[in-house]
Amino acid sequence: MTFKTLAACAALAFVVAAPTTAEACSRSVSKAAATTVVPGGRIDQGLLDDAIRTEVNYHRCRAGLPKVGDAGNGMASQAAKHSQWMARTQQLTHRSTVPGASTLKQRVRAAGVSFRAGSENIGMVHRYQIDNRRFKILNSGSCQFASYEGQALPAHSYATLARHAVELWMNSPGHRKNILDRKVNKVSTAVAFDPNAQYCGRFWLTQNFIG
Repeated sequence: MTFKTLAACAALAFVVAAPTTAEACSRSVSKAAATTVVPGGRIDQGLLDDAIRTEVNYHRCRAGLPKVGDAGNGMASQAAKHSQWMARTQQLTHRSTVPGASTLKQRVRAAGVSFRAGSENIGMVHRYQIDNRRFKILNSGSCQFASYEGQALPAHSYATLARHAVELWMNSPGHRKNILDRKVNKVSTAVAFDPNAQYCGRFWLTQNFIG
């Protein structure tokens, strides 16, 4: 059994040549994912999980890899609990203080799934589309933000949150390696929301691959 955990930055590169049919790879999501803003409460975890899996499979397709399927409710539940713990403690880490689920290996075992290998990506994303760019605060009370060019920066939809999170992971060699791992065939991702974070809140994400 092989398990890997990754910090926010990784040191090893991972390069996979894209196939000639990369343009045929789809990243289409449901209309609900594309048009629904992710709320601060009662997040539709299934809708986000589907949108993130679509993004993951888009990149795997471009690399000539098979799709990954749904890792199941047990794995999604463990991912959600870890995201909630990170949001509550304000710690971006793979090791928690949750009894029986403090490590990735314990979380996968607690999910009750069969596995030979596993890996985990974690991350933080602001609720509004302000990450990795210069922006202006138009009205902090009503959460109005804009780019320096005057473009409005709204709250993330399920689709934009999924694309942004996966792009962040794909731009990190270690996280990218997990996404493009030939040994995994299933993935589940869950998110928790911290409403007290600066700039009107922040999402904490946990993504677990198994194979």
